[in-house]
Amino acid sequence: MSSPTPSQEQSANQQIVVLSHTPAAVKKKKRRRSRKAKSDTDTVSTVSSNDHGSNDESSPNRCRRRRNKARSDTSDLTEEEKSRYIAMDCEMVGVGYRGQRSALARVCLINWNGKKIMDVYVRPCEPVTDYRTFVSGITQDDLEDSHKAIDYEMCRQRVMKHIQDKILVGHALKNDLHALNISHPWYDVRDTGKYEPFMKVRFDDGVLWPRKLKELAKEKLGRDVQRPGVAHSPFEDAKTALDLFKLAHRKWEKAMAYKLSKTLEIQQLQASAEPVAQLAQ
Repeated sequence: MSSPTPSQEQSANQQIVVLSHTPAAVKKKKRRRSRKAKSDTDTVSTVSSNDHGSNDESSPNRCRRRRNKARSDTSDLTEEEKSRYIAMDCEMVGVGYRGQRSALARVCLINWNGKKIMDVYVRPCEPVTDYRTFVSGITQDDLEDSHKAIDYEMCRQRVMKHIQDKILVGHALKNDLHALNISHPWYDVRDTGKYEPFMKVRFDDGVLWPRKLKELAKEKLGRDVQRPGVAHSPFEDAKTALDLFKLAHRKWEKAMAYKLSKTLEIQQLQASAEPVAQLAQ
């Protein structure tokens, strides 16, 4: 078969061009463009939807879920384990010259569920020279009312009875225990002022410093406590310290268990080394 001549090829091309511009061909092209545009739109929509889902995961809802997860950190505790914890907060008044020294004037103890175990006013052993009412909320009537206030020694005995063999939770507990003249085993103390993840570096020396309870409450719990112009509530402060502890309960207890095990190892090594030292003498 002979190949087409140039004139024949040109004629064929002209026929193709004419056919491609017929009404039927134009409609077919439009349909193809419409289907392609719809497909592209669906693809963009899918990508956009995926991006939107990713944004949701980083939205405040995600942060809220994380906080809720942290707050349920103690959900696996038994009632017996919860009964081991007691939170405490104390309020002081001023005694001595210009009320510069602090004396115990109120003690509040609560259990794991936030129920009051003890909440009493305490008559100081020295005359009160500054009631510090704007902070402590304590007035002269509170301490002179025999139905409200109890003797200092009676208070000490009651507190010691309640916290014996318990894990004591609070903020700046050193001050409270000093005011009560009570010692408590270090491994049974959970002080939110001394817990390193709750502390901060204030200077360039890298030393960690305690933070105020109201700062921790605002940052960790979204709660306003010790508000300006409002007297402190020992119940509120004890409850806040307890809730802060609950946030970190799992990690905190693991850290304490590690410290305790290391302490026991050192004590055992020291005890085994004593007879050898005596023989050497």
